[in-house]
Amino acid sequence: MFGDEVVGHAVEELGGEFESLPRHLLGIGEVDDLIRGVELGIDTFDCAMPTRLGRHGTALVHDPANRWRVDLTKSVWRESAEPLMKDCACQACRRGLSRAYLSYLVRSREITGMRLLTEHNLAFLARVMGDLRQAILEGQLSETAARLRGK
Repeated sequence: MFGDEVVGHAVEELGGEFESLPRHLLGIGEVDDLIRGVELGIDTFDCAMPTRLGRHGTALVHDPANRWRVDLTKSVWRESAEPLMKDCACQACRRGLSRAYLSYLVRSREITGMRLLTEHNLAFLARVMGDLRQAILEGQLSETAARLRGK
């Protein structure tokens, strides 16, 4: 994890007279760091991480123990009929494409695979951030953050 220390320091520096202004954190894209950033009051984030991971064959999934990632370049996925995620709005998941097929596309360096994984990663993060946004509105941020982290 990027760490509470650095994000906490940034938030401290943005306190006082800047407290009411929107807070933007650039270059932070790890799921755990996004969740912690929201807990600390960060409003927006900007990072190339989800698209870079997609271009290199990695999908973001709800698996905090494995850094929220599935590396589809690994041979373990060559015969997996499992989808990336259930209830995901991206093209790959909506169409029911298997991890095996996506792994094949990635290992073949087929640009369609990179595009599908990039779209999936962006949809995944949009869902996480949407869940956090809704939790703020409902006064349930701590509970939702813990649920997302699997705790």
